[in-house]
Amino acid sequence: MFPQFDDVSLNVAQTVAATQILLRIAHVDGTKSAEEVALIGQFYDACRNAALDWPAFASLQTETPAGNAAGLFTAPAQRDMLVATCLLVAYADGALIDKELAAVREVAAEIGMAGTRVDELLALVKDYMLAQLARLPDADSVAVVARELG
Repeated sequence: MFPQFDDVSLNVAQTVAATQILLRIAHVDGTKSAEEVALIGQFYDACRNAALDWPAFASLQTETPAGNAAGLFTAPAQRDMLVATCLLVAYADGALIDKELAAVREVAAEIGMAGTRVDELLALVKDYMLAQLARLPDADSVAVVARELG
């Protein structure tokens, strides 16, 4: 999703835990929207890279999430990718609400990430989303979205 994370890889346990964390973020507002689930499914499939021996994505939506995420994401780039993807999922339904941001901050704390790094990743996610829109011919709409993102 983010070019700067192209070289970051996760093993099966990390990917399953990350996917369950993303599903947890998607459910913070009471529902998992189709956009959120689709984005999480894309993340899982990209990490899985067509491996056949991984759990089915559908099974991860019903299983109990992994309890010890802190020890799984040992590299800073892995933690960055997880938190940035959590932020993207939180935005997938159109808005990042306070409860979602608090849940992302909780995940970051669980994996040993400083709150200041979450703020930096939030800015990165906003920039990334705006960059995707910048190619659109309707500059006024892009400006409106930029204001809404903060």
